[in-house]
Amino acid sequence: MSARSWSRRACAALLILVLAPAGAQALTGEATVVDGDTILIGAERIRIFGIDAPESNQDCGDGWPCGREATSAVEDMTRGKSVRCEGDTRDFYGRLIAVCYAGSVDIGGDLVRRGLALAYRKYSMAYVEHEDEARQHGRGMWSGAFVAPWDWRRGVTLPAEEPETADVSSEGDMLALYDDNGNGSISCSEARHHGIAPVKAEHPAYQFMRDGDGDGVVCE
Repeated sequence: MSARSWSRRACAALLILVLAPAGAQALTGEATVVDGDTILIGAERIRIFGIDAPESNQDCGDGWPCGREATSAVEDMTRGKSVRCEGDTRDFYGRLIAVCYAGSVDIGGDLVRRGLALAYRKYSMAYVEHEDEARQHGRGMWSGAFVAPWDWRRGVTLPAEEPETADVSSEGDMLALYDDNGNGSISCSEARHHGIAPVKAEHPAYQFMRDGDGDGVVCE
């Protein structure tokens, strides 16, 4: 090969590198799972494209820990496998937004299809059909009540269930309900254990408690 020919090829290769999208990345390696839609490969923090999974400490209907379930699902999918992520965009927090695969499995698509994440329609319609399938079959989050992760992060919660009301028509009933020690009175620890603290004067249990400062509220 002549020096001139080599020089032309070198320039062409350099031109390709310059014109390639600067943020484009393809990462492959062992994944560390942060939560249902965020992983680490090496030092790179990656937000899985097109989905929004419940936060790790988020519960869905009937107290089901859907956030932990989503995280566990990603851990199961990636355990012992090489994970490949491809993306060219970063979010507000600097995370690479990428489509990620565990072997041949599209992690985001699999989570949405199982009802462990929602299609993030605000940014992509890629997994809407996966979500429709999960909804039709009542899978995961779609088996009961839930708050969409983007709403949950804004402080939206499931409506509180109405507590069961006990029959407190007599002194014996009241002490039977809350006097765990059987000493004829109700302590703050017992009130907190039964979820009635702080106890106000209008509560039937108040008459069996000691209001030290006489302000009409016990166990503030």
